[in-house]
Amino acid sequence: MRKLLVLEIVALLMILVVSSCDSAEDAIPISGFVINEVSFQEGNDNAGQSLIAEVKGNSVTEVGYQFLEGTAKFGDDLMESSGSVAIENGSIEIQIPIVGDTHLELEESFQLVLTADGNEFTFDFTIEDDDFADEISEDENGFFTPEVYPSMNLTWSEEFEGDLLDGNTWTYEIGNGCEKELCGWGNNELQEYTDLEKNIKVANGFLTIVADEYLGGYNSARIITQDKVELTHGRIDIRAKMPKGQGIWPAMWLLGANIDDEGWPMCGEIDIMEIVGHTPEVTHGTVHYDDGEGYTTTSGSRSVTSGDLSDKFHVYSILWDRNEITWYLDNVQFKTFTKTGSGVYPFNDDFFFILNIAVGGNWPGNPDETTVFPQDMVVDYIRVFN
Repeated sequence: MRKLLVLEIVALLMILVVSSCDSAEDAIPISGFVINEVSFQEGNDNAGQSLIAEVKGNSVTEVGYQFLEGTAKFGDDLMESSGSVAIENGSIEIQIPIVGDTHLELEESFQLVLTADGNEFTFDFTIEDDDFADEISEDENGFFTPEVYPSMNLTWSEEFEGDLLDGNTWTYEIGNGCEKELCGWGNNELQEYTDLEKNIKVANGFLTIVADEYLGGYNSARIITQDKVELTHGRIDIRAKMPKGQGIWPAMWLLGANIDDEGWPMCGEIDIMEIVGHTPEVTHGTVHYDDGEGYTTTSGSRSVTSGDLSDKFHVYSILWDRNEITWYLDNVQFKTFTKTGSGVYPFNDDFFFILNIAVGGNWPGNPDETTVFPQDMVVDYIRVFN
C-alpha cells in the first residue's frame, strides 16, 4: 500500500509538472491585433457598428479599450467610450459608438487604443459620410446656402463687407504674366490684370471683377490669398453670378501653396468652378497635378436646367476630404475625384484661393464680334467649413 501510494504521488506530481509546462507554453504575450476594417459608414442613427479584431497572443483573457477624438468629436460624431472586452476564440468584438445624422459633412477620423499585457496598441479609423447635400435655398436672386451647418463649423469666410478689398486676405496680381515668365498666364490669354476700380471693386456686400475692352486690348482683375489665407480640406461654398460671351473665362480656384518651390503642376490645382463663355450654362470642376509619372488631370461638368450661370446667383461648392474631392452646383453633386495608387498626391497640403476673369486663351478661344463688354463676375461670399 505504501509503495503504491508513493507511486500515485509521483505520478500526480508528474502530471502537475507537465500541466504547468503546457500552460506556460500556451501563455503567449499579446503582441498585437489584426483589424481588417478601418472605415465605417456614418448612418442615420446611433446604433453603432461592430469591429472584430484578431488577437495575436493569448496570455490574458480581457483587453482594455478606449476611443480618442480626432477630427471626429465626442457627442457630434462619436460617443465617448472605454472599458474591457473578453477574448473569445482568439478575437475581440467592440462596438464603435458612431453618432449618425443626415447632414453632409467631411470624413472624420478617430483612434482606438487597445491595452493588453501592459502594452498599448493604437489604431486609426475613419467615419465615411453617407449623406446628401440638402441645405440649399432659392429666391428671386438665385441660390444660397446657410451660414451654419449642423455637423460642421465655419472656420473662415469672406463676406466682402465695406468698400475696400481686405489687404490682410487678398493680393492683386498685376500684368500679363510676363512678370512671372508666364506671358499670357501660361494659356495664351489676352488680358492685362489691374488693381483699378474699373476692373475690381467691393460694394454692398459683393466683390465685382470686370473684364473690359480698351483700344483693342483687354483689362480684368485677378486676386489671390497666397501667404495670407491657406487651407487644407473642408467644405467650400462660393455664391457668385458669372459673366458670359465668346472668349470670356471666369474661374474660382485653388493652387498649392508650395507653387513657388515646386512649380506647376506639381503643386496641384483644384478648380472649384470655371466656365467658358460660349457655353455659359455649364460649370466645370477639375484637378491638375503631377502624380510622379507626369501631368494628369480629371474633370467633370454640370449644366443648369434653365437659362445660364449669368442669369442669377448660384453656389459652387467642393467637399474636400483627405484623398477625395467632390464638386457640387447648387448642392447637386456632379464630380468626385479619389486618390488611387501610391503616386504623388498634392491635395492633402495647403492651398490658396484665386478669383479672376481671363479673356481669350487656349480653352475658350478669343473674343469675336458676338462678345459684349464689359462682363462682370459678382461674388457674394466664400465660406469654409470643417
